[in-house]
Amino acid sequence: MDSYKITTTIILGIVVGILGGWQGQAGALYILTGLMVFNIVKNQHMAAGTALLYTSVPISLGAAYQYYKNDSIDWEAAMILIPTVFIFSILGAKINFIVHEKITLFSIAFTTLLITIYYFYKAHMIKW
Repeated sequence: MDSYKITTTIILGIVVGILGGWQGQAGALYILTGLMVFNIVKNQHMAAGTALLYTSVPISLGAAYQYYKNDSIDWEAAMILIPTVFIFSILGAKINFIVHEKITLFSIAFTTLLITIYYFYKAHMIKW
């Protein structure tokens, strides 16, 4: 794993940890999107497998195993994301009690909108 991938994965984990703790969600959609946007993994299958492993204890372990059997998990990225998001989700949870609920709801809407735009663009660019 090169230094770009390690650094980017750590930054992704920090951001997702803060957003997840703040917004009250596990952050799998952010992880999935971030892995693809920042080219941490090579494709959506790898992103899905890695995101499932990251959230797998124990919720998605069965699905992650299917991706593992198809060699679609980036273990290094998942092993960086698990502790990084865990640590920074504590900070995000603290932010939730400081920031007004309206701002939190707008942050969820805004980040979801950005992710939606990205996926529409990504789908549009793929040839049939």
